Amino acid sequence: MRHPFRALVLVLAFSACGTPASEPQTNSFDISAIDDGFRAPDAVAAGPAHITFTNDGSDTHEMMFVRLPAGMTGANYLDLVRGGEPFPDGAKDFSGPGLTSPGLTVQVWLDLDPGRYLLACWYRGHLTDLDPHVLIVEERPTTSPPPPAPDVTIRMVDFAFNVEGGFRRGEQVIRVETIGPSMHELDMFRLHDDATIEDLEAWQDADKVGSAPADPVGGVLDSHDLSRVVSLRVDLEPGRYVLWCNMDGPTEDLSHARAGMRHEFVVS
Repeated sequence: MRHPFRALVLVLAFSACGTPASEPQTNSFDISAIDDGFRAPDAVAAGPAHITFTNDGSDTHEMMFVRLPAGMTGANYLDLVRGGEPFPDGAKDFSGPGLTSPGLTVQVWLDLDPGRYLLACWYRGHLTDLDPHVLIVEERPTTSPPPPAPDVTIRMVDFAFNVEGGFRRGEQVIRVETIGPSMHELDMFRLHDDATIEDLEAWQDADKVGSAPADPVGGVLDSHDLSRVVSLRVDLEPGRYVLWCNMDGPTEDLSHARAGMRHEFVVS
């Protein structure tokens, strides 16, 4: 859900694979979130990318690729958000790994178009703590293996998660499609033993103030290009889980989750 003063720029460590410069490099890199700063390469390759996202901070973090329009700096973008524009004119969301608890690692496969991107987290008040970082995604020879075959496919529609396949204990690959017609996102929470989905709803409605009734274990953020497909690899422990779309709308007083985009399931 968009909200002023809720962004974080993250650490991006790009790992080259050591192949000769004349040969395409594997478009695979790591992203590590921390609480008090960031390190990042100047550029990565356009096209299909495999990203390993680790939360090395002490708080929950996520990572959104925001493609900036010509002439807009990262500082300009954040100033507009602080001024109350959740979607600054010309800037486009291109998804990324969703909310992830400290110490957890998830993997995502997604396509990156050439351009200048701000790396951002829309969780709580992280925006005010860090300076923006802009990453260049450039055209150059690269290769990337396709994502593994999905164990579960989730199609996000107005306003529901249509789930095909069954969740299980351990590692699994989730293919996430946006059918729309609205933009959607997916955050996956593991409920605490005594918590309910109503507790999660109350915490979300309170702008995530106070102790969370669930632990976020990864997800897929929204994209302005609804045709984008993102694959997510997570490692699930036994427990009760909730899929949640925290986007605003379809009306001022009705979020996507309240409109029906929440789905509870059990991993045994």
